[in-house]
Amino acid sequence: MPRKARKEIKSNYVHLIVQGINKEKIFQKKEWKEGYIRILKTKIESMNIEVLAYCIMDNHAHFLVYYEKLEEVSNLMRKVNTTYAMRYNKINKRVGFVFRDRFYTQPILNEVHLYNCLVYIHKNPIKARICFDMKDYNYSSYNEYVKEKKLITDNSIKLLFGSNYKYMEQFNAIHNKLQEIEDIKDIEEYEYNIEELLKKYENEIKENLVGNEVEFGKLLLEIRQKSGMSLREMSNIFKINKDKLNKYIHKIIDKN
Repeated sequence: MPRKARKEIKSNYVHLIVQGINKEKIFQKKEWKEGYIRILKTKIESMNIEVLAYCIMDNHAHFLVYYEKLEEVSNLMRKVNTTYAMRYNKINKRVGFVFRDRFYTQPILNEVHLYNCLVYIHKNPIKARICFDMKDYNYSSYNEYVKEKKLITDNSIKLLFGSNYKYMEQFNAIHNKLQEIEDIKDIEEYEYNIEELLKKYENEIKENLVGNEVEFGKLLLEIRQKSGMSLREMSNIFKINKDKLNKYIHKIIDKN
């Protein structure tokens, strides 16, 4: 089973969720799911990002990734979603937005959280009653750990298990033991758009913008998790240097 939590997990692993606008089934067809995976594979090749887990459902998708620079995650998802949206609109002879708001993020805080997220993503089709066994769903990374790899790499495996040698024993033990998944946010929990969030926290932001770095950091982290805003976007809104914002946020992450 998992080793003792490693500190570096706190700042370099993240759970990402994308969803169709108005919860439309933008990945409903087999070829659409496969197309999104191909686009992601192409775009990620030039970046220092590793996909550790994924699951493409009909109207949303989950990813667990490791990154070197958080800004690269935003760049990757922007490129992937823009490319997919253009193709989706062309195929369906439609115009307008394809994805709901931006992608959503949930920082991974420790190793238990990491493995919970891995299993949660792979169990999405079971939760949705699409299948009864994780191996029977063709659009998640579960089978990539036991069969042909597409997005999962040897480095992905090393990041999760420390080695890609005989990792399946640990992989299977984790999936068999973790029946009750905690601390993982589902897509239904991300009901706020950016404007609603800023309005909701307007008074708290004004009160804590100067002087109370801890409370301000908590607000920034919660807003970022729920909106998926990049540091650059938050910097423009709050008129604060993005490196300083990052410092506030990581003070909170590092305490957890």
